[in-house]
Amino acid sequence: MKNIKIFALMAFSTISYAAQNTGEKRDEDESSHEIVKVMETKKEEVKEKERGIDRMNFYIPVKEKNKYSSFSEVNVEKDKSVYQWTLAEGYADINRSWDFNYKIEREYHREKSAPSSYIWENEISLVRLNRGFKLGNQAWNYRSLAGIKQSETKSGDFLKNSYYKFYVGQRFSSYIANLGMGGTYGEFEITLNGVKGKERDGYSILSVVKVSSNLGYGFQVSGVLENEYMNYNKYKGDFRSKFEGVFKWTYELGKNIAFSPEVNIKAEKYFSSEEGSYTFETTAAPYIHYSVNMSEKVRLYGKAGPVYKFSQSRYGELKNSRSHLEVYAKVGIEYIF
Repeated sequence: MKNIKIFALMAFSTISYAAQNTGEKRDEDESSHEIVKVMETKKEEVKEKERGIDRMNFYIPVKEKNKYSSFSEVNVEKDKSVYQWTLAEGYADINRSWDFNYKIEREYHREKSAPSSYIWENEISLVRLNRGFKLGNQAWNYRSLAGIKQSETKSGDFLKNSYYKFYVGQRFSSYIANLGMGGTYGEFEITLNGVKGKERDGYSILSVVKVSSNLGYGFQVSGVLENEYMNYNKYKGDFRSKFEGVFKWTYELGKNIAFSPEVNIKAEKYFSSEEGSYTFETTAAPYIHYSVNMSEKVRLYGKAGPVYKFSQSRYGELKNSRSHLEVYAKVGIEYIF
């Protein structure tokens, strides 16, 4: 509770600081589908953001500048259940240059053979749209960002891990309309993080590459690659690499419902002089998506389905491999204004 109070104070301070700034351009959310329109005038170049939402795997442009969403997810298997509640996630338009992004998330793990555990993941950030540039004939968007991320993991009464990350960074993104039948979005981000850790303070350098493409006929593919140099807590010059990939096909069964088979791959590896820990996970699931508009600004959404999962991991000398079936469900509410 103390950490949440500290986080809330930081969020209030950050908003107060941002509200005092006046910008020159209208900013945009950090959605993977973000687009910036460029209009030429006689006096200056004006950038107009185009907001959008993800509705049953498809991007829908909207005119509203702010978004708030709250949703719950559950994974139920034979010996373990995971409950995740994202209390708040979204963005707020501060002025013509700045956006305020936020996410507050809590996750519970309940196992028959181990103590229950929980994870807090909270993040706030300010994102500023700078003047874009061109590489050849391709236009690129350029953003500066600064934020705070808090994470806490507790098992029973034991605090396993905790840290605050204070970061600054740059983000470059571009939309390539002629790559894939529905276009391809690419993004590169690099951040420098000062870390206040449970065991030892330090720093890390994180780079993230994101790519998503609409292949046509309902097929979509996306991937995220993270690389991080870590020097805090137990990490002393260690290197972490993580990849997540998704391939899915979506078929609309009606106005508010869609069928979407999906294959996911996740792999994470820690390169250390002491141990070579890693995790690998792949899932396959036939999901049913739904989305119902309660009004022009409010909608209910979710998805559900049976999931086959194979996972393999290593922590030091301990190795584990298993496959099983589980049930996944998600329900949420979204408000745009």
